[in-house]
This record gives sequence, C-alpha cells and structure tokens, in this order.
Amino acid sequence: MENAQATNESGTKKVYAGCRSCHLNCPVWVTVKDGRAVKVEGDPKLGPPNMGKACVRASEAIQFEYSPTRLRYPLKRAGKRGEGKWERISWDQAVEEIAAKIHSMVEEYGAETFVLPGRTGRHDMGWVAHRIARTIGTPNNYYGAIQVCYLPQFHEHINYGFYTATGGGSAPTNCHVSFSAEQAYAWPIQTQSIMANKENGTKFIVVDPVQGVYASKADEWVPVRPGTDVGLIMGMVKVIIEKELYDKDYIVRWSNAPFLVRGDTGALLLESDIVKGGSDKRYMVWDEKENRLKYWDVEEVQWEGGPSGKAHYDHLVELFEQNKTSTEQSPAAELPDSISPALFGEYEVELCTRGGKITCIPAFQMLTNNVEPWTPEHTEFITGVPADQVVRVATMIGTLKPVDINQGMQYMSTNVSQYVNAINVLKIITGSVDVAGGNVLGAFYPVTPHAFPSELDLSWADGLPLEQKRKRLGYYTHRVGCGYAWEEITKWQPIRPQNADGSLLFPDLTTVMEAAETGRPYPVHGIIAISSNWLMHDPTLARWLKLLDDENKIQLHVVTDVVMTPTAEMADYVLPAVTWMERNFLSFGTGGGSSPVHQAFNKAVEPLCEARHDYDFGALLSKELGKYDKRYVEGRLNDEWTNHWAGEYGKFWPADTIDGQRDLLSREFLGMPFDEMLKRRVAKVPGADTPPSTERYLIAGKFPTDTGKANLFSTIHQKCGYPPLPVYVEPAESPLSRPDLAEEYPLVGSYGKRQPGFFHSEFRQLPWTREMTRTPDVFINPETAARYGVKEGDWIWVEAPPTGGRAPYNRIMGKVSFRFMVAPDVVSYSQHAWWRPEKSATDDLHGAFEWNAEALIEVENNCPETGSGGYRSQLCRIYKATDEDIARYQPEITREQLEALMPMTTEECEA
Repeated sequence: MENAQATNESGTKKVYAGCRSCHLNCPVWVTVKDGRAVKVEGDPKLGPPNMGKACVRASEAIQFEYSPTRLRYPLKRAGKRGEGKWERISWDQAVEEIAAKIHSMVEEYGAETFVLPGRTGRHDMGWVAHRIARTIGTPNNYYGAIQVCYLPQFHEHINYGFYTATGGGSAPTNCHVSFSAEQAYAWPIQTQSIMANKENGTKFIVVDPVQGVYASKADEWVPVRPGTDVGLIMGMVKVIIEKELYDKDYIVRWSNAPFLVRGDTGALLLESDIVKGGSDKRYMVWDEKENRLKYWDVEEVQWEGGPSGKAHYDHLVELFEQNKTSTEQSPAAELPDSISPALFGEYEVELCTRGGKITCIPAFQMLTNNVEPWTPEHTEFITGVPADQVVRVATMIGTLKPVDINQGMQYMSTNVSQYVNAINVLKIITGSVDVAGGNVLGAFYPVTPHAFPSELDLSWADGLPLEQKRKRLGYYTHRVGCGYAWEEITKWQPIRPQNADGSLLFPDLTTVMEAAETGRPYPVHGIIAISSNWLMHDPTLARWLKLLDDENKIQLHVVTDVVMTPTAEMADYVLPAVTWMERNFLSFGTGGGSSPVHQAFNKAVEPLCEARHDYDFGALLSKELGKYDKRYVEGRLNDEWTNHWAGEYGKFWPADTIDGQRDLLSREFLGMPFDEMLKRRVAKVPGADTPPSTERYLIAGKFPTDTGKANLFSTIHQKCGYPPLPVYVEPAESPLSRPDLAEEYPLVGSYGKRQPGFFHSEFRQLPWTREMTRTPDVFINPETAARYGVKEGDWIWVEAPPTGGRAPYNRIMGKVSFRFMVAPDVVSYSQHAWWRPEKSATDDLHGAFEWNAEALIEVENNCPETGSGGYRSQLCRIYKATDEDIARYQPEITREQLEALMPMTTEECEA
C-alpha cells in the first residue's frame, strides 16, 4: 500500500486525504510543498465514489484553503450586528464569555431557548452540533435545512425501518429515474457512472421542469409543473395498476399491501379486533383460497399455515450483537401454498367488540381507489406532463422493474410528505426495495451488524429525557418530522435513523421563527451556528434580519465557520473553523455503522492561524459550562437510552480534541491507535462480518418495521392522523391554489437549480468557480420570456408576493438564460444561497439581499406532516432591471474583484 504521506527528495510530499467539498468524501492526494498545499488530484487506483478523479470542487480547494476571506482568529462584535466591526480576542476569552451567557440564559429561559440551525453535514459538523445541543440541554438542533435536504431519504424510515440509497449509477439497473436531481453539477463524479450505465443499456428518466445537463441525456425528460410530482406519480401508478405491471409476488410477500384496512377507523385490521384475547401483532388479510381471514404474525415471523421464522430471527439478533451475520434464508421467506392474500375487494368483518360488522379493504385496493381519478388526461391538467408521456413513462417503469429511483430536489413543496409516500409506493409496487438494480436500504436490522458507531451514535442526538425531547419546536404540530415518528420507530428496532442531521428529530423552521418573534410556546433567544451559513439558506430573510437586529429577541448569536459569511457578520462571536485539508478524518457511516470497513484520511496542512475543529470548541465550552453546573458535562444524558454505542453515561466530551476522540474510537473498535490507522488508511473492525448488500428481507424473514413488511400503507401517517397512502394536495402557493395572488404573480418559481463548482452557499469567493459561473442564471422558456419583454442575457428581477413576511427583500436579480429547455410559465433560479464575497459587509451584508432565492420563499404555509415550505413551488413575476438598477448593484464581478479573491501568499496567511 502506498504510504499515506510520501515525501520525495525535494521535500515535497503527497498526503492521502479525504476531500469533503461535498458529501462524497472522495479519497485524494494533496501535494504539499514547504508546508503549503499546491495540488489536489484523484487516485487512479481507486474506484467509487470518485473513480480515481478529482472534480472541480476538489481542485479548487487550494483556493479555498488560502482565500483572503478565511477566518483566522476568534472575533467579538464591536459594533452593531452587520456593521463589520470586530475585536480580535483569545479562544479562552471567547469560550468564557459565551459559556457565561449560555448559562445565564438557560437559568432564565430554559435550555430550549437555544436553537442550532442546519448545515450541510460535513467536517464532522452534524454530530458535533448535536453534542453541543445536548450539552446545553436543548432539543432544538438542525432546523431549516433538514426539511428541504435530507428529509426525503430519512423520511423513508417510516416505510422500511431505514432509508434507501439510490444506486447512483454504481449498480447495474434497467431503469434509473431521477426526480429533479441535477447530478451533473451536484455530484459530477457520480454522474460518470450513471452515464456509463446508460451507454450499456440502462434507460434514463428525468422528472424536472428544467432540462438541465442531466435531463438532456435522458431517454425521457418529463417537464412537470413544480410541486405537482405527487399527482404525476399517482397518474403513473394508475397506469401500472391498470396494465398489471406491478410486481405482484413482491408486494404480496414483502409489503403490507394485502393487509386489510378498517372502514371505520382507517387503521390496519388486527387479530385483537376480531378475536377476544387476539394478538395485536397479527395483521389480517383475506385469503382467496379459503375465502376467509388469515394472518401475518410479525412477532412470530409467520404466515398462518406456514413455518415460523422466529427462532431463525432470534439467532440473527444474537449474531448481530456479536457483529456477525448470516446468509441463510428464513423459513418464513416463502409464502405458504395454503394462502393467497387478496389485493382487491371489499370484505365484511365481525368485530369482537360492540362495533358489530365493518367493511374492510386491502391497502392495495385503497391505493387503487386513491389513484382512480388520475387518468392520463387529469394528470396532464394538473402537472402539465402530456397524457401520452404519462402512459409511456409509467409503462417503461413497470416493464423495466426493478428501478433505481433518486428522489432528487423537486420534493421541496408543501406536500413533501405525501410526495415521499408516493415515491415509496412506486418503489414498492415495482419490487425495487433492497434489491439489486433498485434502491437498497442503508442498513437492515438484524442482518447488518452494527460494527462501528455511526454519526447518530456519536452525537447523542436522542439523549435527552422524554419530557425535554417533547419540547422540540414543532413536535406536536408536525408529527412525522419533529419527533413523534422517531419515538414510534424506536419501538421497532434498535438501529433507528442514523444520520444525526437527517433523523426525524428536527425542530420545525416556522415554529422556531415564530417562537423567536412571539415567545410562544416559549421564547427563542439564542442561536449557535456550527459551520452554518443559515441566514443564506433559510427562507424569509426579512423576518430573520428583523430578529437579529433586535438584541432583546436574539440575545446571543455564535457562529463557527471557515470564512466570514453574511451569517457570521450578524453574529456576536465568530470562531475560526478548519477546512478538510487541516483535519484528520476517521470515516463512519450514516447507515448504522453498516460497513465493517473504515477509512482514515490525513490532514495535508496545519490549521491556518488559530482555526480549530468544531469538536474542540464543544469540548472547551462543555468544560467552561461545567464550572457553573456539572450537568453540562455529565447529567443531561438519558441513561436509559438503549443505543449500546452511545458511550459511557455522563461523558459528553471524552477527549479534549477531535483526534483524541478518534483515537478512543480507533482503539475501541479497530484495535489500534489513531496514528496507526492514519498510516494504514483502511481497516476492518476485527471479527466483524461483511453483510450481504441486497435482499436481506429473505434472510430476516421480514422488514425492520412495525408490520414486518415494507409499509406501502404508512402506519406512522395513520397514527398521526395523516393520509397513510398518497393523496394529492395542491401546493399552498400556486396558480390553482392562490388565483388571487396569481393575477399579479402568474409564474411558478422553482429555486435552487445547481450550477457547477458551488455547494450550497460555499465557494462563491473562489476565482476558478466564479470565472465559470459569475452570476446566477434564470432559466425561462423563451416564449414565456418574450411575453414579459425580456431576452437572453438580460438582467431581470424575480419578485415574489410580499405576503408571509417576505417584504422588503422579496425580489432578487438574475440573468436570463435560454441554455436549458424549461416548462412554460416556470422561472428556475439557478443555485440557492447566493451571496457576493467580493462585496463588503456594509454593502448589503456581502450582497446577501441581491441574489438570495431564499428571500422569495414564505413558510407560513407548510407541509402538515413535516413543516416543509414550498422552496420550488411558489408564485413570482419577472421584469427587466433598469440601467439604474445595474449601476447601483454592479452585478458583474470585475477582474479586479476576482484578483482580490486570489489565494494569499504564505506570508499573508501568517500575518
């Protein structure tokens, strides 16, 4: 194996590092000369995820590392927020003052007065931020970004007991379906695999109102009206059912589609409903062979009349505890010949209580009833997708099953939870869950050993007493996303949603904002932002700025980050964080520690000036808070928490530094000190089995859910009072739902289309990237543009209604582009969270008001289940910017501004 830090005779060395400029964590080699990184390149010996290559984000990391915008020392605000006046202070002073203020506020308002905004989950930020939240004692971590980013993946826990991952092109599939995921820009390396599979015969379908780079390569581009994807899927499901293209064997054996639904309560029919003393673990079906009720027993892993799989399952649990697994198929994997569960029909059932007789139907019949109105013509009317294309695409999906489905970004609407339900219906009826060529579960209890802690385990994200967890903002109003669903999932199995930032434990953004504004249900006065440029990526900028301007409302705002962002400019304390080049890394999964193989990556260069890892800040803060109350370091964990990787009770920060924490993990689970792991680069957990990767339900005999099946019928939704099978609801702000607003704002805004080089709000200050993409494009259909008197290359205003607190920042500039085909009457604003590092803090917070699409989004109207707003489905209008507008805002970056953003010299870095 090549040395992780190979040095040649000239003193130049190559360091094996892990690029974290996006989520993929690609292995790269960094060339370092005289202590300075000078080149980043891929490793041609490596395969996925980067196929031995380095994308533009990796290559430009040199410019990011030495950018003049880098934060180098702790800073304390010396003027009003946003004035750009700062005082340099020591880490000790910063931590002492922050801890004193936190303790004072906790004593006065309660720990829940603190909220921690979302982030993109890199550089260990997710679990570290959760641990800081638990140190303080607040349940309010990661509001905002989760509701529009990870939600579709982790929402799936309620359907399968874990999330599924798209094959991303790495696994051969007959058909890859993408719902508005601009892979070419978001994950450029991964796209190569998908395109290679297409060359080998994979059919490629892209559902997206914009025919971007990705969609231009598709066999079918489906230009759906933003926010109506639920309707499109329902129309396709109708075609698949009517043409009998669904995978009957899969859905009968492995989904709850044949389970009977009570006509009176809407719940699944249990044996305890019809037999006194009957089991509430037995779900009833109608057997077509004997024309009577029969059961599936989830506890015994058994169909009535068939063999029990319980002993086999219990053995798997024993193996799981030993980091072992099995490939032996469960005795209950096959459906007994004596039973044939019905998918259609109505059946009269006698209850064992005073309820008398009720009518029940299979869940699949309920689905069929739900999609009945969705003819191709009706689907076209709602979604804008031609009726013949609806039929054609649905037929492709049903014929080419199993399919690999990427939920993508188009879910950013006020019907997101039903959208995810609909996506999962499509996956289940095509037999595409946990199968080769389909969507594979990240972990599968108890077949997948939990050999190494995952991000959730390290975060103690679930480590608060129940009464404190239920104070989470949005807990009672958005029951799928904000905690209730999580509590139900914890009853099913110990390997719960494992991504600390993605689990269903987030406070609702709207409720957070309203609590800060009104003090109800309790006041929010503190914000701790761990590497989060939240002011740029959370909606309704005007409301947040008003809150930050009022120091009686937001009494403490702390930001750790790599550069001085608009969010940092509005902070009281700003602390410098390290880049990926400046930190070692020990990989751990978001998938329940499912892989026993782990990687270690070396830091390439020393941290710039006084930059520190966020973990180190958390450890310092905990120690300082412990001087006031020992509970900050030992007493706020729930010692009855069942997760056996949570760590010893009472030890929030077992090491003072992140490398100390990694050393503890490396010694305990990998059997070696972290220094040795860094040299070896790759190691396997001693004694741990490598689990099978697909069709693990055949081994377990059931899915890791409450029903033991893939939940086509969402039991969580039903228990929470929401529709358990997809029901279309028009987006809260659309031409159909708000014709009054549409008179003045007739177009549909779809915000956040990706552009090359950026990742969320990052890398705007890098000359290479800004030369590629100097300004935000506004993609519009040429005919739509002509109606409003604008043409390609024009600077225009995109303006949203002032309602929902969006005024006075409810319009942004952009440049018209006809580069991509766009559905009529859609305005696609490229990228989100645009800001302008070439401008000063006093110039609209580095241009934060000019191009930030989040300013156009209102969140008063949101998804009932999760609280998500309509990021890609709200109303707007367009008009040409005047010469005076252009003279005032100077939207084109100049050569002088680009040169001012060039990397610092070694001497400048040290100054």
